[in-house]
Amino acid sequence: MEYEHYLQGGDFFDEENEEEILLTFIYFVLAGLALFDPYLNLVERRRIRDGAQSGAQWVVELINGHRDRIFDNLRMEAPLFLQLCDLLIERGYWEPHPTGRDCVGAIDGTHVSAWCRAEDRERYRNRHGGLSQNILAVCDHNIRFTYVRVGWEGSAHYSKILKDVLLDPNCAFPRPPEGKYYAVDPAYTNMPGFMTPFRGARGTQQERAARTLFNRRHASLRNIIEHTFGVLKKRFPIFKGPMQNYLMATQNNIVLTCCALHNFMRDNVPNDAYFVEEETIAAQGDNINHVVDQMAGAEPLDMSPQGIAGWNEFRSALANSMYYHQH
Repeated sequence: MEYEHYLQGGDFFDEENEEEILLTFIYFVLAGLALFDPYLNLVERRRIRDGAQSGAQWVVELINGHRDRIFDNLRMEAPLFLQLCDLLIERGYWEPHPTGRDCVGAIDGTHVSAWCRAEDRERYRNRHGGLSQNILAVCDHNIRFTYVRVGWEGSAHYSKILKDVLLDPNCAFPRPPEGKYYAVDPAYTNMPGFMTPFRGARGTQQERAARTLFNRRHASLRNIIEHTFGVLKKRFPIFKGPMQNYLMATQNNIVLTCCALHNFMRDNVPNDAYFVEEETIAAQGDNINHVVDQMAGAEPLDMSPQGIAGWNEFRSALANSMYYHQH
């Protein structure tokens, strides 16, 4: 056979060249080791993509950016890329991180009846004209309080209270891990770790539809704090007022004690009538699965314009992903 003749009589197996060919092969292997072995290669390696963004942030920017850019980098457009992600999830090659799983709880403020001295009444007078103190609270998806801050005047704005709490290390606020967030209402700032709904209805028809879908699912996550407050105030009518003329420190302790008793009842009497009533109301919303106990490894606070801009892009990517999955 011609191929057999080549193997037996060709130049490759010529005895005169065999030693030279073997040495060439050895040199080739050593050169490869020198290039790719970190112990032999003394040339400093550099990342191909050495920007400040993480891989996830870069992908989010591609999805939200111009269609030509994502095609140039991934050789496919955003809808097809998201379809590929769905396929990888479906076949078990990738663990998904939808919005419900990344949400570790909700934050909001609420007013409870307060008593104060005459000289302090203007500070404690809320926008409805009554006297109250403003409470900032965080809850998990099990209708339990995970953080409560008391003592703020009724005239204080929710966003100001949260900002002051975040900037004060003595407040020991439980910041969410990187990539996780609290669901908050539009009164707060959309920034890393704190997700607000979209405002307004600007953009293309598809963008408006995506934002509407996002806001509806976001509301189902955020409403858990309203249900938590609802149980608290039904169980302890003292919060509806009028508050007795206790010192403000005593009023603060009453709030904290009632929140602690609320959690105690939730842990030990899950079929309590107040909880059942609120859970029935909550069940009428979207059914979103949540992951409990995700608070390990808090994310550093980033309130910079760059951090907020990046978080806005992340929110847009979530909305687009929901829209593509829905359609």
